[in-house]
Amino acid sequence: MEPIVIVGAGMAGAAAALKLSKAGIVPWVLEARERIGGRAYSRPYAAVKDTSLLEYGGSWITAYHDRIRALVPEMGLTLRPRAAITQRLALRDGKLGAPHFSSSDERRAHERAIARIAVDAILYKKGLSEDETGRPLLGITYKAYIDRVNPPDATRHMLDAWWTVSGSGTHDVIAASEFLSSCAYGGGLAENMIDVWSDTVEPGMGVLAERMLEKSGAHLQLSCPVAAIRHDTEQVIVTTQAGAVLAARHVILAIGINPLQAISFAPSLPALRTAAITCGHGGRAFKLWIRARGVSVGALMTGDGQGIELLFAERAAADGTVLLIGFGLQLDDAEPGNAAWVREQFKRLAPNAEFISYDWHDWISDPYARGTWVSTPAHMGKAFECTAWQPFGRLVFASSDYAPDQAGWFEGAVKSGEAAAAWVIAGVP
Repeated sequence: MEPIVIVGAGMAGAAAALKLSKAGIVPWVLEARERIGGRAYSRPYAAVKDTSLLEYGGSWITAYHDRIRALVPEMGLTLRPRAAITQRLALRDGKLGAPHFSSSDERRAHERAIARIAVDAILYKKGLSEDETGRPLLGITYKAYIDRVNPPDATRHMLDAWWTVSGSGTHDVIAASEFLSSCAYGGGLAENMIDVWSDTVEPGMGVLAERMLEKSGAHLQLSCPVAAIRHDTEQVIVTTQAGAVLAARHVILAIGINPLQAISFAPSLPALRTAAITCGHGGRAFKLWIRARGVSVGALMTGDGQGIELLFAERAAADGTVLLIGFGLQLDDAEPGNAAWVREQFKRLAPNAEFISYDWHDWISDPYARGTWVSTPAHMGKAFECTAWQPFGRLVFASSDYAPDQAGWFEGAVKSGEAAAAWVIAGVP
């Protein structure tokens, strides 16, 4: 009997394989990379003797991510609470200090903008597409939305910093709803979205994916990118870039939208899916780990709308240094691959600290990612909704990019993978 094939060994693929195995089905898993995990990328910091793993992809889960929280002890792992925020600082007029207002007029303008965003975030969370005056919340870019809110410059810079971890793409391309949905996690306040980032998987999210696949007993092939998929009512033919051909009863495509650009489909996928793949999502954020001295764990710094825009002192290393996470957008003049540029950016946000080194992964040039976490272009909303990614013939789709619940999180990837496996189980003769 022809096997079930899963394309992708990230969290969605691992979750699908584990659920299939519990139903007595041992799938084949084809992974393009030389490692398991996809956007769950756990590895040691470069050139440091401390061998603990750091997350170079997604990091945190929330208190209500039930599936991840159930899988962690099942796979023999634990959770590590996020460091509490001990200090909030902002860069203003080239100087770092506690957030402040230069005048009573600026304070009032700030409060009006923050209140407006909070209301809109809650309206969006309730499923509304317009505010109470009929202004759109959907189909509008982040730039157009923030221009409408019209915050003072200092407030805009703070909002832009949080955009790097919520919308994470070009301001005048990506939908403002990416930002509003993240604000809703914090009661409508952008600066509170970090409050739901409660835990990381110890020793690493990538280890969780590895153990899930190991427990599934799946036949795993690494370094095996897929080039083409031909499908009809009877079977699916998968051809790898190396020329290997595998026939399958069903194929679960457990990879994000952008990597699907490398696979040809015959017959073609439905129009909305094809449009989403052709356009691609716009995730252009970068994430850095910076090793430093002279900064306290828990310090959170926001920038002035350029370069590294968000910096968080996440943990102490074994040698007494501090490891900070920095976020920004890999656009225009940003050079996250340039150590001198990173050092200069760090000194802007932590002028009294000693920069030692940094490490990162370039998700934009990664051929099997082609971008960071999902960021929906404002004009492509329907093509990125879960309803556009239902099973198509013998092809099933699973990714956090369009998960029906908790999209953009590893929780969404797991639930999407499990849902795909359930569909296959129900349809297997």
